[in-house]
Amino acid sequence: MFSISNKHEEFFDYLIENAEKFRRGAVIANEVMKDLSLLPDHMEEITNLEHGADKVNFDVIKQLARVFITPIDREDFYNLSCRLEDCIDNLHGFIMRVDMYHITQSTPAAVRGTEVLIDMGNELASTFELLKNIDKHQAELIYHTEKLNKMETEVDHIYRAEMSRIFSGEMPLLDVIRWKDTMASIEETADKVEALGNLIKGVVMKYA
Repeated sequence: MFSISNKHEEFFDYLIENAEKFRRGAVIANEVMKDLSLLPDHMEEITNLEHGADKVNFDVIKQLARVFITPIDREDFYNLSCRLEDCIDNLHGFIMRVDMYHITQSTPAAVRGTEVLIDMGNELASTFELLKNIDKHQAELIYHTEKLNKMETEVDHIYRAEMSRIFSGEMPLLDVIRWKDTMASIEETADKVEALGNLIKGVVMKYA
């Protein structure tokens, strides 16, 4: 069985660091959806998180160019890092959209959707920690990726139910436009996290 122990574990630390940034970004999104008066206070933090994630991703790419042997294929590290950074970009975009559309009142669907994104962030952090010893934690890793799939399914159900409500004809047109895009941003973020989980699953199967 293939072992990757003691081979540049800093690559995994980079992934864990950005997974924590994603989790924090999801917490910010949820706090804003619970209390929109917090939006101005959180905009700078989410922007700093996004910039920090960009830097971490750049550091991964720079380190990949320097290191001869990597714990897993360098292409896998590159894809994992870039996909994770995209997820953080989406959270930043969500907060910017809330500000741009001057949203002043939240919805239960937006609150619950962002709560699930927090759960997905927790799963990502746990998954990347286990990935350090992929040969010892294959079953656990697959379990975590399957949980991500289930969470994305929940967000998808939330999104479809909210779209049905939005287009029922009871909501003012301007609010329809606002919430159609805002809920789509939550759903797209969950989709990207699920895709990242599927990528992790592929890496696990490669080294099984």
